[in-house]
Order: sequence, then C-alpha cells, then structure tokens
Amino acid sequence: MQRIDFVTALRQLSAAAEILAKAGPDNMRADAVRRLAFFRTFNDSDDRVERAGEAFNDALFVQTAQAALALVGRNEFAAARALLEQAKSLLDELK
Repeated sequence: MQRIDFVTALRQLSAAAEILAKAGPDNMRADAVRRLAFFRTFNDSDDRVERAGEAFNDALFVQTAQAALALVGRNEFAAARALLEQAKSLLDELK
C-alpha cells in the first residue's frame, strides 16, 4: 500500500469518527471519540505503512474507510460505527 492511500484512508476514518462523535446518538459518541483518538495515533507513524506488507488487506481497509465516511454522512450511524470497528481491527494487525 502506498503511503498516500494509507493516509487518505486514515483521514476518512478520522472524519467519520469525528462526525459520529458530534452528530451521532449519545450512546455512540464516547466510542466514536475513542476511535478518533485511535486513528489519529497512526497519522504520524511512517513505519506502520512499511510493516503492513502483504499481510495487510489494503483494498478492504480503503473500502472500509470510504464506506464509513459515506454512511456517517447519510446518518447511518450504526453501520458507520461497525465499519470504524472493522478498520480498528485491521489496524490492530499492524501493532
């Protein structure tokens, strides 16, 4: 995965989490804030992109980020939350 694709996906995930934290239902806001903080920890991590290698599912990660942002924009908060969790799981593989 190229760094620009990784960073773009991270920004989409951060934006989706931020929208969910601000506009989502009260019971989802705290979780969205935690996801936002989690995604932001990756923004300054150049080495994690290189470590992703072939084990990391690039296409799934990028599509998850795009879908999360699209769904939160349509007020599909539960689906967006599930996608944010999926993205977190994918990123947990890099740690």
